[in-house]
Amino acid sequence: MNRPVKLNKAKIFEMLRLLLIVIVVFIVLFPVIWVLLASFKSPGDLMRVPPVIIFEPTLINYDVVAREGFLFYFRNSAIVAITSVALSLLVGVPAAFGLSRFSIKGIGGIMLYVLSVRFMPYIIFALPLFFFMSRLGIIGTHGGLIFVYIIISLPIVIWLMKSFFDSVPRYIDEAAALDGASQFRVFWQIVLPCALPGLATVTILSLIFAWNEYLFALILSGRDAQTLTVGLTRFLGGMETAVRWGMLSAWSIAVITPVVLMALLVNRQLRRGFTSMAQD
Repeated sequence: MNRPVKLNKAKIFEMLRLLLIVIVVFIVLFPVIWVLLASFKSPGDLMRVPPVIIFEPTLINYDVVAREGFLFYFRNSAIVAITSVALSLLVGVPAAFGLSRFSIKGIGGIMLYVLSVRFMPYIIFALPLFFFMSRLGIIGTHGGLIFVYIIISLPIVIWLMKSFFDSVPRYIDEAAALDGASQFRVFWQIVLPCALPGLATVTILSLIFAWNEYLFALILSGRDAQTLTVGLTRFLGGMETAVRWGMLSAWSIAVITPVVLMALLVNRQLRRGFTSMAQD
């Protein structure tokens, strides 16, 4: 006679935790999977009610997206995102190191002022920036968008990198200084490598913002610097045309793919960075 299997509280808790993880992952990934499937559906399959799960895949939506100037928008997004992130890190990381390692009077107020830029809705800055950039003559240029994205990304870069630098013990700096290392060498060869998970984290967060940002790209990009998020509106339809769901889905998948691939490439450093943030 088979004896009933007894589950202790630890096993029950582990099963419930696993079930909860599966449910959360399903909720998070379901919209992405739905859009991915829609991008391979023909217009007839897209309009069926109820929606079909089994269908004959087609690349017609991606073909239309390619002919609608996707590479033009992709080039603009790549230029703006990569340049703004690189310049934000070039300025923000040394600034965060200085705030972490040097005794500065009123540093709490400085950090609060730095972060206050992220407290406000971005729409508040739209009109002043538009007039300011009009005076400079950089409306509708890559440089104008890069300028705006640097302003918005710098606070989060400085704030997060300072916390990562604070987690690196100062006796490492002191030991290197006793060996004759300059302050720059301490930063570049000793402290920064220890904070690589943080660097990966702020890079991905800044890249996601610059890649996905829509408001400033819509207002300030003009015709020659429009990014992928602005190009997405080509398929939303209007008073006389319907939403082109297939092309909209294909464009959306093409937009999120580079960021997902980038996150996968630095997955290990990214996990360590988010873990450190959670512990802090």
